Amino acid sequence: MPKSRSRRTRSQPPPRRKPPRSPKWVPRLGLGLIFGGVALIVVSFVFELPGGGIDLLLGFALMAGGLIALSYYR
Repeated sequence: MPKSRSRRTRSQPPPRRKPPRSPKWVPRLGLGLIFGGVALIVVSFVFELPGGGIDLLLGFALMAGGLIALSYYR
């Protein structure tokens, strides 16, 4: 006896693809920016570099860029 139309199974959509892996330079860039920013801040405090605080802003900008780069890592 054939199946009735109400009991037929529905087709499932195909499974989602995994996103592609990140290149190897992405985590290296992110960690390099973070450590570079930390080093710049430490050097500006230890040696009291002239510049009126621009060194601190640049250090924090480097660290923020590293965090942004690491957020794209898969």
